[in-house]
Amino acid sequence: MARPDHDNAEAFVRRMLREGIADLAPVVTATLGGTGRPDVTERTPQRRFVAATGLTQGAIRQIHRARQAAVLIQEGVPAQEVVHRLGHFDQPHLARSLKRYVGRAATRLATPDTALPLSLPYNT
Repeated sequence: MARPDHDNAEAFVRRMLREGIADLAPVVTATLGGTGRPDVTERTPQRRFVAATGLTQGAIRQIHRARQAAVLIQEGVPAQEVVHRLGHFDQPHLARSLKRYVGRAATRLATPDTALPLSLPYNT
């Protein structure tokens, strides 16, 4: 497999997980899956999640929501509808989220640029 870069990093990580080279920490799997650990306090999984991923659960939810918004906008859904569907406060909130996590504004996503393909990496 080629050296991972900006465009194929996610596929590289999926392959590493599939082949058992890397594995998610159990707390990350449990937290993302919604199953808690009843034998510890609420804060313990939060700390372990940040230690394992480098991101908070809230940050991962925001990244996921920004990616969903980018896909919807590329499909032609109006920005105001995306705001309503995904629970953004208003259009400026959506715009900041897209700019931060996807790297493009809604108007640039709505008009596809074939010279610059959209990759949805986890930008932070």
